[in-house]
Amino acid sequence: MTRFLALCVLVAATLVSSCLAQDLQVRASKNSSLPAPVSVAPDQDWDGIDGSWNTITLRIGTPPQFVRALASTASQQTWTIHSLACVVNQTDAKTNQTHETTDTDCESSRGHLFNISVSSTWQEIGFYQLWTEKVLGMMGNGEYGYDTVGLGHPGEEGPTLKNTTVGTLVTPNFWLGHFGLNAKPTNFSAFTDPSPSYMTYLFQQNLIPSLSFGYTAGAQYHFTSVLSSLTLGGYDTSRFIPNDLTFGFAPDNERDLVVGVVGIHVNSVTKSNVNLLSRDQFTMYIDSTVAELWLPIEICQAFEQSFGLKYDNDTGLYLVDDLTHKTLVADNATITFSLGQKFSTNTTVDIMLPYKAFDKVAKPPYQGLKNQSNYFPIRRATQENQFVLGRTFLQEAYLIVDWERQNFSISQCSWVYGQPKNIVSITSPMYPGEKTTLSSKPKRTTTGAIIGIAVGSGFSFAMIVFGVLWFFWRRRQKRHLEQVKAEYATKAAAAAKEAKADKSEEPPTSPTKYLEEGTNVFPKAELPAESLGRSELDTTDVKAGDPTSPNSLGVPSPAAEVDNTERQIFEMPGDIPTRQEADGRQLSEKESMMVRERIYNGVDPTGPPEVSPSSEEPPRRLAPVSPSEVQLVNRRNQPNISPVTPRTPRDGAFLEANDTFFQPPRAPRDGRYLEAEDTLLSPISPMESTDSTSRRRFSYE
Repeated sequence: MTRFLALCVLVAATLVSSCLAQDLQVRASKNSSLPAPVSVAPDQDWDGIDGSWNTITLRIGTPPQFVRALASTASQQTWTIHSLACVVNQTDAKTNQTHETTDTDCESSRGHLFNISVSSTWQEIGFYQLWTEKVLGMMGNGEYGYDTVGLGHPGEEGPTLKNTTVGTLVTPNFWLGHFGLNAKPTNFSAFTDPSPSYMTYLFQQNLIPSLSFGYTAGAQYHFTSVLSSLTLGGYDTSRFIPNDLTFGFAPDNERDLVVGVVGIHVNSVTKSNVNLLSRDQFTMYIDSTVAELWLPIEICQAFEQSFGLKYDNDTGLYLVDDLTHKTLVADNATITFSLGQKFSTNTTVDIMLPYKAFDKVAKPPYQGLKNQSNYFPIRRATQENQFVLGRTFLQEAYLIVDWERQNFSISQCSWVYGQPKNIVSITSPMYPGEKTTLSSKPKRTTTGAIIGIAVGSGFSFAMIVFGVLWFFWRRRQKRHLEQVKAEYATKAAAAAKEAKADKSEEPPTSPTKYLEEGTNVFPKAELPAESLGRSELDTTDVKAGDPTSPNSLGVPSPAAEVDNTERQIFEMPGDIPTRQEADGRQLSEKESMMVRERIYNGVDPTGPPEVSPSSEEPPRRLAPVSPSEVQLVNRRNQPNISPVTPRTPRDGAFLEANDTFFQPPRAPRDGRYLEAEDTLLSPISPMESTDSTSRRRFSYE
């Protein structure tokens, strides 16, 4: 019953906590003290030499210089293209002089340039190596400094922050600049003086509710085109299909957004569920800084066989000719990536990419190309730390990252046309009482979930009803049991009282009663069966029943005796009266004849004195023998002689004429019986009367 009540309380607590959570979420949304998420407006442009990608506009320096950049999930810095990146040497035909000029096509292609010499707020730090994507072989140097950075075009201005980290670069490995979404700081000289990222500055200045973001790269091939979506401090629920899978950060600080690839399948007009995962599951890093999917070599070879691709050794790209391109477009394949997190959960999420997501155009000077060409955006990776899911993957996937709670989610993009934005905040755990997290993102309730909720609710209601009924039934049974116990106790008390009354009517049984009535049955005068004999040499008087005595009859204790000194005690039958004898001695034959003559012929008044074996006194019962009165008397100068069982005299031949006390014969030591002088130390009879004036002797017959 206790367990069931606990279950009911748990169910009630769950319902209450759910209501409280919803109430907290509503309060958080209505709390004016919390900042709202920042929705970054995307550009209408599609830039890049490794494909066409939607960018965002940054305002850098004072006065602001507008540049276009990509969102980078791996970088914590703001990168822009240096003004010297598009400088070319041009020769004047008239003067034949060479001078430097800026290539306008290059400048537009790279999202415009940033001239540090024009900005009044630029603070030089120095030249440093570009660290991001170093493992992929994309090396380069950049000139770093602190400057003012803002988001958005004029009229769409987002927050503007001063003294943020800005890196300027020239290398063609990064054709466009980027806006870092990572919250990690940058360490230029020592770890004790880090430079906060743009995301950290936004949060510290209370411009976003948390260090989090939601991002999808956009897809130019959907409808007329679908722009990217970037939300700082929250996410846009209108851009993805929610699921129940949440990933935790990987332990590597350089590769934190890691997912496990548990399946890659291809379905097309000519293919059905082709498995491209020819190895055990592996992990991949989600990084929007690069365009391609960097896959293990064997996976790339599986793509080659399935799509008829050819690897170009000079560029390291999978270039697609016109015939292959037409075949792939007609086949219209769909590639499904099944993602999970090993050792954490068995739940997976499927991200489906149509072939159009892989139908990209590479332009010079990308990877040393001389001409523009279609290519399939996968790259061969030789090491596990090179496995990357780039912007190609994020065209169809929506990424939500919570840097403070160190978790993220990946979901399939939703392509419902014309659906309005629905921005949801992710509240930082630093705000007291706020519980809005990544795991609380809204989820679309399916039909199966509705059925499950209905069944669960019905089952819970039935269990509660059953519990209430069972509680009342149990209480009724308990009352009935208590009544039965009370009735039984009453009957038992009455029976005990009646038995006690019957017992009190019976007369007590005692040997005294038989004595008063004159019966000839006497109680035996004997020692307890558990009593111990006393040593012949022990002359200490011990009280019977004294528990403190070493030889007490109350508590058995070892007897300290000399070996073989125990003398056996003989008893007279308790139900035979004592025979009366003449003067306690054996009658002679003549005296016996006189007694018989008196009995049969009468008494001669003139004859000799009357001799009778019987006493004129009424029969008198001797006093019972107490164990303390039973003693052994040492014989003269013979302490080591053990007593023997006395022998009954038959004719008094061994008794002397002047005996005062009767001495039982002793065992012969040398074949002779004891002499008359030895009889003075004879023991007193155990049946001796307490009357000193009329002490009697008795016979052993």
